[in-house]
Amino acid sequence: MAITLTPTVDQAVSRRAWFGLAFIVTSQLMIVLDGTIVTIALPDIRDDLGFSAVDQSWVMNAYALTVGGLLLLGGRAGDIIGRRRALIVGTTIFTLASLLGGFSTTGWMLILARVAQGVGAALAAPTALGLIAENFPDGPHRARAISWFSIGAASGGAIGLIAGGVLTAQLSWHWVMFVNVPIGLAVLIGAPLTVSESSRISARFDIPGAIASTVGMTAIVHGFIRAAEQRWTDPIALGSLVLGAGALIVFALVERRTDQPLLPRRVIDSAAKLAPFAAILFIPGAMIGMFTFVVLFLQDVKGYDALATGLAFLPFMALNIGLVVTGTTARVVERFGAERTVIGSLVLMVGGLLWMALLRPESTFLASILGPSLLLGVGVGLAFVPLSALVVRNAPISDTGAASGLMQMGIQVGGALGLAVLMTIYGPLQRNDPSGTAIGPTLLVAAVFAVAALISFTTLSSARRELPQT
Repeated sequence: MAITLTPTVDQAVSRRAWFGLAFIVTSQLMIVLDGTIVTIALPDIRDDLGFSAVDQSWVMNAYALTVGGLLLLGGRAGDIIGRRRALIVGTTIFTLASLLGGFSTTGWMLILARVAQGVGAALAAPTALGLIAENFPDGPHRARAISWFSIGAASGGAIGLIAGGVLTAQLSWHWVMFVNVPIGLAVLIGAPLTVSESSRISARFDIPGAIASTVGMTAIVHGFIRAAEQRWTDPIALGSLVLGAGALIVFALVERRTDQPLLPRRVIDSAAKLAPFAAILFIPGAMIGMFTFVVLFLQDVKGYDALATGLAFLPFMALNIGLVVTGTTARVVERFGAERTVIGSLVLMVGGLLWMALLRPESTFLASILGPSLLLGVGVGLAFVPLSALVVRNAPISDTGAASGLMQMGIQVGGALGLAVLMTIYGPLQRNDPSGTAIGPTLLVAAVFAVAALISFTTLSSARRELPQT
């Protein structure tokens, strides 16, 4: 039976809870868009701080590595110490790190700030779904709250590109860091007044599991990043991937033997429970292709400046946000169910990326980018609300922090894996022909990630038996 967002019984939700939701969503949006807001400012950062062509990538990678490595620990920390407390502590770290980053005058200062941002994000990001589950009873109000939360996951990347372009062009690259400070302060003032603290579980931290998962995920993400920058046969990339795989095997063994695991097995003890996580793992690999390589096409092939490049993503962002804000996504989910909505959204993503893969050097924005961007906007706008709802519904209330951490980790790992694979395709093609012909075939491979999301979700969500116990 399909899981829907709206059961028949409605319960009252106070105005205070809705104000609290605004601060939760704001915090999440700030964290998600920070993954891309620096992208367009990177050339200015490189020139101002004297980064080399190789070292400049660490402005992005330092953040991705830290977030990816600490998300599982951050999610479980919220379950244990209280999710509102984790949100406030994480946002405080993130805000102070953003201030440091904005004032950076050397490369090491900025990279240190990005690492600290990652620590704050890993603590704050997994709290959102758990706080929504605690503050909104199961029913239409929770469905609406999850819809608003999904705006960050669905549109944060595009918003970051737009904001990065505007701030860099109109002010300076420093403002892609400074912009987080007033946002963070608003959350720190408003959240304690409007967000109710979650119930806490009586448990100790699984220290061996935390160490193993942190080492494993950091090494895996680093291996993917290194492979994207060098090649898959690079010794450091291979070493990182082997280390990461070994640490994750140790993590699995530790989790089997502890009575208070970092990732409780009941979060993913059936194929149907795994289904949304599988889709969430592959979708970022698909969307990173659209964001990264459309930026390269517009700037390197068409000569767009930072502002024009950012604004090119406005139709995509407006459409997927519009579907959520107007309640269209919730109505679609109510009518067809969460699983069918996800499947339909993934079909739209596949179609949009296949269309986008027709890009050639002579292509124009209006003829070859606007249409597929709108199709992708609909697909993404319909995907994250039901996926988030499935994650919440499948996890016991005491484990929503761990489940949300796993969801956020999937986004980070999926994005790193996608970029590594796509850069492996793009690099040799670009060297052979730098005119821009490499972008179309690369986006075709991005469509394969969307196909993988579609196949894995469809297969797993239709399997109702529990996974075998080991």
